[in-house]
Amino acid sequence: MVEATAPIYQYDTETKVMSFGFQDLHLVSSGGVDVFAVDLNFWDGKLPFYIEIDNRLFALHHSNTYLVTGHGAQLPEWIAAEESEGRLTLLAERDTRYLVYSHDTLATDEDEDNETDSEDGAEDDEDAK
Repeated sequence: MVEATAPIYQYDTETKVMSFGFQDLHLVSSGGVDVFAVDLNFWDGKLPFYIEIDNRLFALHHSNTYLVTGHGAQLPEWIAAEESEGRLTLLAERDTRYLVYSHDTLATDEDEDNETDSEDGAEDDEDAK
């Protein structure tokens, strides 16, 4: 029997961001959908508003939780709908429920494009001087 180890994490009390590595995630398969999850049962503090994994920030959906066992078809349907809209889902297990965290890949890509455009524009302004 393999003994479970506590995840390695960092928590920033000011920003409410809890950071994990991929080694702390496990895969949940339900209704033909696979999604990453992290076990927060070790954490006795307030829920982190954000979970960061590999520089991707996932925000908590406060009103969207599912039973760990018995969640039925609702959970995989919701995850599939989120993915079709360009959002990644992360589940956080706490007691008997999955808390849902979401990352908008489209917003992140647009933000990165805007930063690149700004940087390019700044260089053009300096060249014009």
